[in-house]
Parts: sequence; structure tokens; C-alpha cells
Amino acid sequence: MNIIFRLVLTLLPIGYMFIIWLQSSKFNPSQLEYIYPSIHPLVFLVIGVTLELGHLIQFGILYLFLIMVFLTRGELTARKEIVALSIAILYGLIDETHQYFVPFRSFSAIDIVKNIIGIFVCWYIIHKSYFVNKQSKVGLLLKRITRISKNHKESIHL
Repeated sequence: MNIIFRLVLTLLPIGYMFIIWLQSSKFNPSQLEYIYPSIHPLVFLVIGVTLELGHLIQFGILYLFLIMVFLTRGELTARKEIVALSIAILYGLIDETHQYFVPFRSFSAIDIVKNIIGIFVCWYIIHKSYFVNKQSKVGLLLKRITRISKNHKESIHL
């Protein structure tokens, strides 16, 4: 059972990066201009803010998924955190560069900054939960991933 658990967690960030890539390739933000006249300006503002916050959330989740992969292979270390940070930031740069070549998208340094902020917010939460507040629910859940992947007998009831 733990082999399946490890495989699922290993494939999770790969699948997620694929979804990010597809979303970057298919979503045309200028299409929102066509719905603007038919909706309340406040609703349009909420949609815009949500899309902008999406960068922070999207790449923070990617970092979390990468950390989960590392946790299936042992305890979290500073080195594993740096590797996960590097992969997440590099993928954010790759995705933004990719958008430069998509006709209705563009490269944006601000979007890269938002991606990195989202990654570091998630890093901060995970780091503090795992190393400082060791008895926090998040910290205990993260540590349980390592235990489950090592122990065949423990059930996977997260």
C-alpha cells in the first residue's frame, strides 16, 4: 500500500505542473472583457483579484506537493526545502516564459514575483509547522506522510 501512496504523491506535482501548463496555454484573460458590460463592476473586481491571487495560491500548492514527495522519502531537511523551493521557482519562471510564446498571453515579471511570494508563504507555513510548532496539526500531518510511506501496516486515513 505504501508503494501506491508514494507513487500517487510523486505523480501529484507532475500532474499539477501539467495542469498549470495547460491553463497557461488555454486561458485567454482578454475574454473577460466581453462579459464586463453584463456584470456588476464589483463582481468583475472580485474576479480580477481572484485571478491575481491565483498565482500565489497556485505555486504555493506546487511547493506543498513537492514537499509531500520529499516526505515520502524521509524526514524534511533544509536541503529538501531548498530543492523544493528551487523546483517550484524554476517552474514558475518556465511557465511565465512559456506564456510569452502563447498568442493571447504575455511574460510578466510581476507574475513571477507573485509566484515566488506564494511559494515563500507556503514554505514559511510548512517550515514553522514542521520544525518550530511540531505539535501543530499541519506539522503532525506532514510527519505522518513520512510514517505512512515507511510503515506498511499504518492505514492511509489522513
